[in-house]
Amino acid sequence: MRHPEAHELRSALRDALGRGAGTILATVSETGAPATAFCSWVVSADEARLALALDTRSTAHRNVRAGRTRVALEILADDMILAVRGTAQVMKEQMRSVPFPCSLVVVRVDEIRDHGVDGVVFTAPRYLFADGKEHRSEVERAIFEELQQARGSRPST
Repeated sequence: MRHPEAHELRSALRDALGRGAGTILATVSETGAPATAFCSWVVSADEARLALALDTRSTAHRNVRAGRTRVALEILADDMILAVRGTAQVMKEQMRSVPFPCSLVVVRVDEIRDHGVDGVVFTAPRYLFADGKEHRSEVERAIFEELQQARGSRPST
């Protein structure tokens, strides 16, 4: 099995997030207990950072706000599973485009690993909007546009 180079993994990560990819975010509580959250609103802010919408009511958000900023993510995309380790930081306390309270969080990517297995074809999780909820695709478009504004952004105070 050929192991991709770091630049190939960064490119694969950017491509996967450009198509939309389900992501599992892992944080750690003050007692050392792991906490996970499924995130669907995640983009590649640039070559070294990811931006995501994180529910401000979540355990993951509390952990990051409390200074436990080391995080891990599993990016689940078609034909690839990428593991990312990095440091999270709240860049914007309240996003304007989300239907519930979310902060814009940026993760500085320190490490990417390929969790794919030769000979196994992985199909990413997908979701569809129920009948009558098609308008949510426009809401998502606005959320992704707001996340893209993380390029060159600085943390809120």
